[in-house]
Amino acid sequence: MKRPLLAALLALAAAASARAGDTKVHDAEGLFLDMSKLNLGTISSEDDKKKYIYTIQLEKSRVTRKTLKNVYENAFDLYKNGQYEAANDLTRKILSIDPGYSDASILNRATIDLKGSTKPRVSERRLIEERFEEGMALYRQGRLVEAAQRWEECSKLSPGNLKSHYWLRKARTEMAEEHYRKGRQAYRQHRLREALDQWYAALVLNPRYPRLTVELAKVEAESREQDANEKLQAALNLYSQGLVLESLKMLDAVLESGPGNVKAQKLQAEIRAEVANQHVAEGRRFYESRQYDKAIGEWKHAVEYGYDPKSADQLIARAKEQTRRESAARARAVEVAKVREEDKKKQAADEAAAAAETKKKEEEEKAKAAAAGQAAPTGQTGAPPPQNTESNRQASQQSYLEGVIYYQKGDYEKARDKWLHAKQLDPGNSDAIAGLEKIEKLYGAGN
Repeated sequence: MKRPLLAALLALAAAASARAGDTKVHDAEGLFLDMSKLNLGTISSEDDKKKYIYTIQLEKSRVTRKTLKNVYENAFDLYKNGQYEAANDLTRKILSIDPGYSDASILNRATIDLKGSTKPRVSERRLIEERFEEGMALYRQGRLVEAAQRWEECSKLSPGNLKSHYWLRKARTEMAEEHYRKGRQAYRQHRLREALDQWYAALVLNPRYPRLTVELAKVEAESREQDANEKLQAALNLYSQGLVLESLKMLDAVLESGPGNVKAQKLQAEIRAEVANQHVAEGRRFYESRQYDKAIGEWKHAVEYGYDPKSADQLIARAKEQTRRESAARARAVEVAKVREEDKKKQAADEAAAAAETKKKEEEEKAKAAAAGQAAPTGQTGAPPPQNTESNRQASQQSYLEGVIYYQKGDYEKARDKWLHAKQLDPGNSDAIAGLEKIEKLYGAGN
């Protein structure tokens, strides 16, 4: 929307005055960047893009201000030549782009008052005189601000009017004195911010106000110290309420405005150390409850608040080693459980086979006994005593089964003893030999 208006302003300015000829065209061309001489390259980061856009905006604003100034000068020339309608048209367009352009606003009001005048110079002098008298009347009533506004209008519309310049300077000096007086009063009551506001207002009205810059620097330092103390107190209040992180943020704000504040530095160090110790203690609690990942996270947070990195690394390394050990132990437990399950299945199969073998042998013995009883002579009863070899094999098998029971209960010493006894009774008992080899392989026991 502003670009067409600027173009229209430039066109009107060129048509309104001969001074908007080649010289001003040359000046306007000099306002713009010579983009052919720039090597911007590739803008990739977001920050670079923001900076570039901000630079473009600043350049556009500078060009706009320079252009509006040129157009205002043309409007003022038209005003001095009595071409009030053309001047009014230009000032209206200036204000549509920048409503805060005070010089254009003053000139616009004057063109409205003088519009249609048949004697421009006489009317202009009368307007200046009326403005001046209005200012004097306001001054006598003690309305210095309004009086200064009238005299400023006179000075802008008639730069050679020494009377307006004198009274404007006088009014501004008196207003500066009043702001200074109010600032002194506020300073005595320790209202430092109000004192600064009053003195800065005095400095704007009278930039050469004697000794004011020295007092401003002094009060600025006191104000910063007061502000820092208030923030320190707020930080302490937050800390007492348990709002530790909020307290640290407040202290960061204090140190940002005053990096050399010793009190803030000390308090921040104490709070950070306490927070770090809390994270360390919480990490130890997680470690004792075997929540090693959470413990490691707490110890890393402790380092962020100033805890010794080497000590934290040692704690983290210990937690990681304990994690590794427990993982290995769980893997071994799974393997042992798997072996036990296989042994349990094998034992059940062995017991079933032993029971079947025993039953078969009993049946064979009964059959032999029955056959021997039928063939024996009269007066001779019973079978011959069993051989020692068969008895030993049975006793060996019984001892092996007892060892299996002990093995299932986890009493490996008694299981070993039983299987050794079974092997002694029957050196060819393969089950007892296999059991002894298993104990030797898994647990290192000799046979």
